[in-house]
Amino acid sequence: MQTKTDKKIDILELPTVDWLDRESNPEQFFKDLSYALSEYGFMVLANAPGLSDDFQQHAFREVRAFFDSPMDLKKTAHISNTPYFRGYSLPTPADRGHGQVIEAFQYGFEQDPLCDYDDKTQPIQNRLFRGPNTWPDDQSLPGFRPLIDDLNDRYHRLTHELGEAIVESLGEDVTAFREYFDFKNPDLAASLNHNYSLEAFAEKDRANVHKEYKKFESDKVGAHIDGPPFIALLINDRPGLQVVAGEGQWINAPVTCRTAEGNYDVPVIPGSVIVNTGGTLMHLSEGRYSATLHRVNTTLIPEGETRVSMPYFLLPKMEGDLVPFGKSEADTLGAGGYELGRDRGANASVNRMGTFPQVTRRWWAEEYAELRQKQRDEVEAETQAAFKLAKERGERFKSKLD
Repeated sequence: MQTKTDKKIDILELPTVDWLDRESNPEQFFKDLSYALSEYGFMVLANAPGLSDDFQQHAFREVRAFFDSPMDLKKTAHISNTPYFRGYSLPTPADRGHGQVIEAFQYGFEQDPLCDYDDKTQPIQNRLFRGPNTWPDDQSLPGFRPLIDDLNDRYHRLTHELGEAIVESLGEDVTAFREYFDFKNPDLAASLNHNYSLEAFAEKDRANVHKEYKKFESDKVGAHIDGPPFIALLINDRPGLQVVAGEGQWINAPVTCRTAEGNYDVPVIPGSVIVNTGGTLMHLSEGRYSATLHRVNTTLIPEGETRVSMPYFLLPKMEGDLVPFGKSEADTLGAGGYELGRDRGANASVNRMGTFPQVTRRWWAEEYAELRQKQRDEVEAETQAAFKLAKERGERFKSKLD
């Protein structure tokens, strides 16, 4: 009998892992999980618990209602209102030479600050990551905050359940996951993203946007790996997400929820969630599961439409070194571009600062100036490690296809 991982290899399609197999066919589940994360670093988790099609339809309605609101309303939740990187960020300018026009809303668990944001006696992650969300007017959008709180809870539960399964698939003790990820005391970064189609660009610039996306490597299209998290979860309602498979090939990810009529150029898998490996898992698994380069391709968003996605990133505790599963500090070799002794809290904090300069200019300018070069060097090391592992995957694919 042929299984999913025994079929002819198709590197132009993300592998699917069925959550229901976790109970009914665990051998198949772990085989598929290991294959997906070792050979792609991405997968589609079908029948994702808590993320049914009915729930996703509801979620996209509420989130689109927020993004479709008047700008004055959205600005009441502007991200620069507090130092905690929570809230709404305006669309990126279409004329700045980049391939994406995107507005977003950042959120996390509703938390009291651990200390004053400018208390420099405290580690920077304690000052930056813990705090309240910034909400729009609840009378105008009464369903928005309840939806986000619900989504956060669902994502959080799934991330921990899946995280422990991933550790088990590596043949390691699941308690190792709990040492780095405290369910009751989490650090995370979550976002609602609203990408515009090519129509957001002036007609004279559209050909150049196409040109940039045709390049395998371009610094203008937002291609990146997710460095700080263990894994990322994402639901989306339009095409656009692309992933590097093998060496030098971009493949299109599916849509998890259909919210518009017409044909999509990618599969729609209702009730699923897209999962990818972050730099933390790449390191903790010593490269057995590697982070993968990915991007949103503006040219794939259907004309006249926009794309909403809802990524969720669970971060490990930020104190101390990340020692790979089953290892000790003495035999850690810095897998996946990670070096021992790094300030992981500063790295994660500067990652947020670089992503949202409007907050940084107001609240964190001094800290960013001090820390950004070191963080850039660390990100470059991890990205190059991911490229190296992608090349190795590509060679494995070639040998299997020959």
